[in-house]
Amino acid sequence: MESEVLDFAKLFELYSWKEIKNCPGRYVLSKADNRRLCFIPPKELLDNQILIQIFTSEICRDAIHIGKFTDGGLLSYGKSDGTYVHTLNNSSGLTRKMNHLNIHFDNETIR
Repeated sequence: MESEVLDFAKLFELYSWKEIKNCPGRYVLSKADNRRLCFIPPKELLDNQILIQIFTSEICRDAIHIGKFTDGGLLSYGKSDGTYVHTLNNSSGLTRKMNHLNIHFDNETIR
């Protein structure tokens, strides 16, 4: 990946995403990209440019890996088989999902 600053728009361009049904502002990888990228940890997917924090939630059995941008973030579910389900979220989509999972950062944007 080129050494450009990562944000929502850049990551949206790099891979093929489709909007999650009934979840405006939240996207999941297309089947082809998911097969290719499900084994790549979020930190590597973000080219080690964005700090990833890992959370647990009472309503989700998977580890939740979150890397925030100024305009959204990557939220990836770490599955027990070592794969990941990566979701790309704009700011409102990420906030809504984090509230749903009862996850909160100490500060607005983590770098």
